[in-house]
Amino acid sequence: MKKLLPILTALLWVLLIVVSLGSDCGNIVGGMPTNLKATADTDSTVKLTWTAPAEGTPDKYIVYFKAVDASAFEMVANNVTTTEFVHNPGGKTGTYKVAAKFGSEEYESQTVSTVPVATPAVTVAELNAAGNSGYGWDRTSGNGSSYSMTQAANAALVDFYITDFQTTTYSIASPDLGPSDPGNVVPAGSWRVNAIAGPLASEQNPLPAHSSSVYFNYQDITQTPFLAAIYTQDGYYALAKLDGFNAGEKTYQVTGWFQLVKGLRLIQH
Repeated sequence: MKKLLPILTALLWVLLIVVSLGSDCGNIVGGMPTNLKATADTDSTVKLTWTAPAEGTPDKYIVYFKAVDASAFEMVANNVTTTEFVHNPGGKTGTYKVAAKFGSEEYESQTVSTVPVATPAVTVAELNAAGNSGYGWDRTSGNGSSYSMTQAANAALVDFYITDFQTTTYSIASPDLGPSDPGNVVPAGSWRVNAIAGPLASEQNPLPAHSSSVYFNYQDITQTPFLAAIYTQDGYYALAKLDGFNAGEKTYQVTGWFQLVKGLRLIQH
């Protein structure tokens, strides 16, 4: 029995240490915010929302932002106590993340971005030339593609088309003008009623806010490159750059950028 006492004493000390460590660890246990989302609070400010960590309520949240032209994240708010925050990025787009602060530890969320999706140059033809004359963006991926304006089934896919309205001037036009276009090749259909502004001075500036005094159902292409802001019927902003005009084939090279955050007009890329 005497020989067992040292062993029992040692085991007791081990048990006390384990319990103590477990208690200390419990004080610093934390977890990351989940389900981080970015939506438009206004057409130039971003609303972030997220779900609190399953591990408990943190002391506070810290919001970080990395602008598209920056090399690192910077803190834009360090004492948020709710699960939402509105950020004014000052005309910039970028990437966000949120950290939950438990004691001295930070647990970071996944990131979310407001950087528009870029699509490399695609050939788009004038309405009566050979090739597709319509162009539109996918609302899920943000990718742009060319489409034929001669098929009514494409009405739900096209955001603008190129036409000369049977004159000597080329224009970028809202799809709903197609059926009445004197080119006479666009069938009736539920073509989108979109609005177009341009030419813009710079492709890196925030797009102009939508208004009837700035956006119209078509714009004459007066120069190349021609930068056009597109405001879609369903409330998205996009940018199209028309360049590389081929007079013989009556085509342009169209580069596109689509803002997947609905209602947000920032387009810096």
